[in-house]
Amino acid sequence: MGCRGDSNPIWRKRTKERARALDEQTKTGILHAGIAAPSADNSQPWRFAWSGDDLDLRIDDERSGQVSDTRFVLSDLAAGACLENMIVRGQSMGYSAEPQVFPQQEDELWVARVHWRRDPACDASEPLAAAIDDRHTDRRFPWRGPITPDVQTRLDAQAERFPGLRLWWPRTSHERSAALNVIRQAETLRFRSATLHAELFSSIRFSAGWHGTCEEGLAPATLAVEAPMRPIFQTMRRPALMTILNRLGAASILGLRSAWLPIRLSPGLCLMVIPSRTRSDVLAGGRALERVWLQATLEGLSLQPYAAAGVLGLGLVPIEAAFQPALSQVRSALANLCGPGHGLVFLRLGYAKSKLRNRSGRRELASFCALH
Repeated sequence: MGCRGDSNPIWRKRTKERARALDEQTKTGILHAGIAAPSADNSQPWRFAWSGDDLDLRIDDERSGQVSDTRFVLSDLAAGACLENMIVRGQSMGYSAEPQVFPQQEDELWVARVHWRRDPACDASEPLAAAIDDRHTDRRFPWRGPITPDVQTRLDAQAERFPGLRLWWPRTSHERSAALNVIRQAETLRFRSATLHAELFSSIRFSAGWHGTCEEGLAPATLAVEAPMRPIFQTMRRPALMTILNRLGAASILGLRSAWLPIRLSPGLCLMVIPSRTRSDVLAGGRALERVWLQATLEGLSLQPYAAAGVLGLGLVPIEAAFQPALSQVRSALANLCGPGHGLVFLRLGYAKSKLRNRSGRRELASFCALH
């Protein structure tokens, strides 16, 4: 009988396979968690590639780089959420992750390389993993409250796991009014600016109808537009008509409807604050955002993010010169709100009366990566 030694190529192959931490089922589970993460307008701008137990997370250049994504700020935010989902899912399966972010500065699409290893310390269940598949954006209102101090403390703790990151909560009626105003101003700009307007409506898949779903982009059914307003909203995708409507104050009305009113009728509002505008801090902001969102889901909370004020306030988005004064006002007001650091994403929170029926879909896993 032959001995099982190094000279046996079959034995060497099996030994190498056993030495690897992750099998194909584990890899697939980690990737499914990643693509369940939120992204701006459900753009899903991720690409994955495995090399043994190392996973490369990259930005998909075909689904990124629009005007609001200048310097990949929205893609980095989404990539951070994707990365954290994978880390949380991996930990729940008994694997620890060692991420190296932006491994090569000259390759701006390469967000992270993650090394995975079997870790007995991860065998304990990770509570947040149970919320990955349930997490969703809810644009309905009104919501119920209150959000207790204990719940706020648990949400704060998730954000503060990352150095320099925190949640800012308006503590007074004056602070809440100021936050409402800056959100409304930013949302209004999305309809006043022809550039931002085109970007916004390009993500809405009107072909899905008002009751269907789609695997990429936003199905109209997910937008919580009231039935009488749907025909008007659908015609607003035409730039010429939107220009005429804006002369009648349509952008201001839409800002009130999309931001001011839902937030006024919700018990909770907070702002994710990051220490700097660097890509690494935006990525960390996405990771922290996802942990807060997963914790909120475990608490039974519904959540809607408002990223326009934060993204525009970073001063990276080039829009028409006519709107630069308004953009400066948003940037200044946001800085006055949260003090040191940069406000990145507002979060509206509350308890919905019923379960959400319409959710955004996801593309097939194969469209994101090669598994080997």
